[in-house]
Amino acid sequence: MNMNRNNDRYKKYGSYYGYNSNMKKGNSYYNGNDMQKYENQSCIRDVDFENPNIFKKEAVFKRPGTVLHLDGDSEYAQKCKENYKKMGMTAYIYTIPESEQYKQVYSLLQKIRPNILVLTGHDAFMKKRNDIYNIDNYKNSRYFIKGVLEARRYEHNLDNLVIFAGACQSYYEAIISAGANFASAPKRVLIDMMDPLIVAETIAYTPVDEFVSISNIISNTREGISGVGGIQTRGAFRTGMPGL
Repeated sequence: MNMNRNNDRYKKYGSYYGYNSNMKKGNSYYNGNDMQKYENQSCIRDVDFENPNIFKKEAVFKRPGTVLHLDGDSEYAQKCKENYKKMGMTAYIYTIPESEQYKQVYSLLQKIRPNILVLTGHDAFMKKRNDIYNIDNYKNSRYFIKGVLEARRYEHNLDNLVIFAGACQSYYEAIISAGANFASAPKRVLIDMMDPLIVAETIAYTPVDEFVSISNIISNTREGISGVGGIQTRGAFRTGMPGL
């Protein structure tokens, strides 16, 4: 994947979709509209004691989706860790070779129990062989496919576990057919390191009762629809009350 940025939109993280990207892990939460901070005592401070069943709008807690990210490249994994932090997301990142990811993903899913899974690293299509529909013509696509199949053995519901899988020039059609929600690369192009994170961020901050905008995701990736595609998917962002 390519880490170069030629467009200013890649210089800001977490602001594409109208949700607060500065949300912090733990017991402190931010209101996405006015950025006012609420501590643990906020649920007491905001309650109308004459009617304790009514809470003010601010007395809520917010929980974006959690990410499990397996990356075949240690340098990219570290950069992804930094960017997930900037996005205010909870992400568990493991550097695992592409050929080994499918062997470990099931046990990691059992351990982490995430809402979102990212399987990525490096891939390549051997252009001299011409046939884009032959799995033998790809460096690592077969391993991403196996990883998705293992993940779907753990959770078959496409909304309970949202999967992005693939890297540069990956076998998009086969990865989607295996059960991924999003994958690369429809036109066998190079994708950017940030593209899987843009997908993960969108899912994490889209409310659970709404479908994500696939067009928004695609428009914010480096190569657009040539690099990333996907299917209709619900978000993983939840709110609750009273505030914690």
